[in-house]
Amino acid sequence: MIAELTGELSYLSWQELLLRVGMAMLFGLILGLERDTKNKPIDFRAYMIVAVTTCILAILGQEIYADFSLADSILRIDLANIIAGVMTGIGFLGAGAIIQRDGSRVVGTATGASIWAAGGIGLAIGFGFYSLGIVAFIAIGIILLAGGIIRARFSGIEDKETQKQVYKE
Repeated sequence: MIAELTGELSYLSWQELLLRVGMAMLFGLILGLERDTKNKPIDFRAYMIVAVTTCILAILGQEIYADFSLADSILRIDLANIIAGVMTGIGFLGAGAIIQRDGSRVVGTATGASIWAAGGIGLAIGFGFYSLGIVAFIAIGIILLAGGIIRARFSGIEDKETQKQVYKE
């Protein structure tokens, strides 16, 4: 009776729940800080919210499946629909960052892609695929950090904050 009132988890322990949500929050924070320190259109809080929420939605899917897997055959639970719906929804958030224009140039594409990636990382961790979440986090971090340097070196195009520093000096 108490388990029913408190919404006790069927699939995960509380320790596992806190580990998954904590990892999603930390990875969202780090990815978001990288973008936020460069004055990009979406700050670190949005990354954290996306990563944690997608993690929770993945866990929710597992919990629903665990609770109702033996239920009447009329109930259909498809975890792939959770992934598809979440990633589509986050795409709209990322698109908001990309639509901004700087003259005739489209800006915000890395921010839009990375907010979408934060959702994917949250889903991976939420479903318990830690290695997948960690590898994705490291790869995206490398892309964001090294990508700005490579872009500036080979294309001559620097981020807005770099340009501001040049003009101030």
